Parts: sequence; C-alpha cells; structure tokens
Amino acid sequence: MQKDTIVNDYIIRAIIEANLQSAKENHATFSLVKFSYTIDLEDTYGFKDFIAFIHKNTNFSPILYQGHDTFLIFLKDTKILDAKTLIRELNRKIKQIFRFEIQQVGITSSDPLDTYKKLMDRVDKYFVMAKFSNTKNIFYGTADFDFHHSDNPIQALQNIFKKSNKITLNNIYKGIPINEDVDISGFSNGILQVRIPRSMLSFYKKEHFTFIRHDLIPDVIKADILTVDDFKLVLILGNLKYSSTSPVERKSARIHPAQKIHAILSWKKKKILSGHIINISENATSLEVPEGDLDEKFDKNLLHKALHIQFQFVNKKNFLSLIDITAYIFSIQDNIIVLNLLPTADEIERIRHYIEVQQTKLLTDLKVELAQKKS
Repeated sequence: MQKDTIVNDYIIRAIIEANLQSAKENHATFSLVKFSYTIDLEDTYGFKDFIAFIHKNTNFSPILYQGHDTFLIFLKDTKILDAKTLIRELNRKIKQIFRFEIQQVGITSSDPLDTYKKLMDRVDKYFVMAKFSNTKNIFYGTADFDFHHSDNPIQALQNIFKKSNKITLNNIYKGIPINEDVDISGFSNGILQVRIPRSMLSFYKKEHFTFIRHDLIPDVIKADILTVDDFKLVLILGNLKYSSTSPVERKSARIHPAQKIHAILSWKKKKILSGHIINISENATSLEVPEGDLDEKFDKNLLHKALHIQFQFVNKKNFLSLIDITAYIFSIQDNIIVLNLLPTADEIERIRHYIEVQQTKLLTDLKVELAQKKS
C-alpha cells in the first residue's frame, strides 16, 4: 500500500474518531454519507466543479476521499432524516445542472455506542445495498433502525420509542408548517398516544392526519388522527405508515403570497415569459403565466438552460427590493412553471425574511381562530 493511501486512511479515521468523541461528550449527532463518482482525469475541471457544488450545497461540509472513486461527506449536527432529505435535494440539483445522478449512496448517523468500525461498517452496508440495487440509489439507516432488514418495521418502533419518547407532530396550515414537540404516553399494536397542549385541541380536531418525526428514524411516519381526547389532552394516532417523502421534508417553508407578485423569466438578459408567483420557498417557486404564452413564446430548447427569474419583495426596511435568481425548470403543467432556484446567500436571506413575515401573519390568524373556538 502506498504511503499516500495509508496517510489518507489515517486522516479519515482521525477526523471521524474525533467527531465521534465530540458527539458523545456533547450529546450531539452527525451523519455520514458515502457515495461513488467515477473520476475522469481528462475532465479535471468538471470534477472540480462537481466537488465544489457538493461542498457548497452541503453547507461547506468536509468531503473525504476513500479511494476507488468513493467519497465521504461529513454532516455535522445533522439527524438522519435531515441528511437523507439534504442528499435527495442535492442529487436532484446535480441531475438538473450536471445532467447525471449519483447512483450509489449510503447514509447513516452516529450513535453514542458507536466505534469507528461500527459506524464505517454501517455506512458501508447501505452503500453496498445501493450499489447492487436496480430500483433505488439511496439506502439509509441508523444503529437503532434498519428499515431495509426489518420484518415488521412498525413494531420495531417499540424499542425506539422506549429509548426516546419525544416526537414532533407536523401539519400544514395554509402552506406553512405547524410543528408540535410532544411526549409519547403509550404505544401498543400500532396505536400511538401522545399528549398535546390544550391550546391545540381544536386544531387537531379538524385535521385527519399528521406527520411524525423522530430523531432516530430516517423516514417520516404518516398517521391518521383517530381520537382527540379533550379530558386527558391526548391524541390517539393509528394506521402508521412510513413515508419516504412528505411536505415535512421540504428544505424550507413554502408559502402562497398574500398579494400578487409579478415576475419575469429571462435567458441571457432577454425576457422569455412573465407571470405571477403563486408559491415560493427558499429553493423553489411556481410561476403562473397567461394561457397560451407557453405555446406561443416559450422555446423548448431552454428547458435545461440556466434561466433567471426577477421579482420584487418588500425588504426589512419596508422598501421594494428587486431579486434576480438563477433558476432551472423542474416541470411544466398547463400554464404553471415550477422552477428550482439557486439563490445566493443574500437572496436566501431576503426570501427567508419575506416568508417569515407571511408566516407570522398566518400564525397570528391561526392563534386568533383557535382562541375563538376555545372560548
């Protein structure tokens, strides 16, 4: 074995062992992602751009090279569900921009009882599963939860809930997430009981289901709301089903603007289409254009090009501020164009501020509504 290979192996081991120790001391969690990418030495600039893109879009997380065209991404302070969501979003962007997908990905998260070997064996296991799968390119799991090898994954929740009885209930109110941290008071035969605050009783009474997040589970669980007990302040949930994708896993809240926002879509500074934004998040938006414009004005050769979308928001100083964001077309349905956004840090901050203002108004409306029902 060459000296450089040995040195690289020890660097990887040193970094991971140091972070395992830190995670144990600080009761924290990190996630580890292993993926493969065939390096073409005749296109080193392409490789450089690809790695830089991953580094930037994982919040500048360290990327370690294991050799044999395999890499590790070290995601600090990241739970397994968030890691899975981030990598799926990353792969979607890679497909859009670089015109290929990362085909083999294994993901796991750290555990207080992990050693270097246990952690690496686990991420290797999921990487190998992805390598030999014909249907999926991402496999994931934790020390407590292995969905892919469990005969009864719902029953497997029993041990996880005993280890930690804290979950988060997630619902959507007019496009904004409503999250409630609750304690589990009972779980038996697939029926889950959780305690909820009195102020939220009327909210859950009009909901038919909720999404459940647990720090040790890599998938969101969708559950039907069977009963809301006013006296015991308990929610009875049943028909639990794992959901590999859900609104809970969106990178950020998606809201519908209270007032129309006019937007212009352009390519190389030339206007293509104009319309109104009907919803927006930090990384996506939907643009509604006049009927017929797509057939008359849109060049289908631009479907995979880097476009720009321009619109105005009210900024923190209460002035209209122009935003110009790089965008790729994700889909077109009827007269609605769904765009993936690639905002700069400043643009993210401005969109985030706008969303927070809209959310505050909607949450205020919700609190007033719940208070009226309570009285």
